[in-house]
Amino acid sequence: IVNRVLVKRMKVMDAIKDVSPAMMLDFFKTTLTTNFLKFPFFEAINAFCAAMPINSSVRGFITGIVFTTATLPVTNYRYRKSMQLEVNWSNIYEAYFPTLIRDIVYGIARNYCTIWALSMNKAWTPQDPMVLFFVVILGCLISAPFNEWRGFLLQSKGQELTFSEFFKPANFVRSTGLGAFKQGLALGVGYWCAPPAKAFVMGLIASIKGA
Repeated sequence: IVNRVLVKRMKVMDAIKDVSPAMMLDFFKTTLTTNFLKFPFFEAINAFCAAMPINSSVRGFITGIVFTTATLPVTNYRYRKSMQLEVNWSNIYEAYFPTLIRDIVYGIARNYCTIWALSMNKAWTPQDPMVLFFVVILGCLISAPFNEWRGFLLQSKGQELTFSEFFKPANFVRSTGLGAFKQGLALGVGYWCAPPAKAFVMGLIASIKGA
């Protein structure tokens, strides 16, 4: 649905109607696997860079380059599967440059937004779900122009909208708002679920060892 709103510039309800339950179920298997690869990888790179004596801009720059270069084939595979398009070696690095710039800007913006958020309340930590929810949304909004550029380049050949049609303000607001909220919610809920999930797994391992 998000990809249809971004690339095809469909309205949300039209995008929902364009996807059948069978298509959602089939794509769920793809997106579950790819998200388990992408999200933890970004967080791991960012955490590794945070332990180094470098400023937030350099950390975001490094994170963006490493993340995009390593995971763009996964991102494009997921995108093309969601749009029921052919996947081959010629398109796994499609739209590399705007995706690279988007992820660099997102990484830098998220780091500075995190610093700003933590300065507002000393009790917060970078891993707090509420903090992540808001800083991820802000990072997505700040890097949104480059995500729109990526969407423009990903249009199917022969079905391209013109520049003026694609970049209508209403289309920009709709795709950016939906994408940012989805990303923020996913990270926030993920970090909220992590502690109880870890406790459950550790308890399960302990009970197995005890048996």
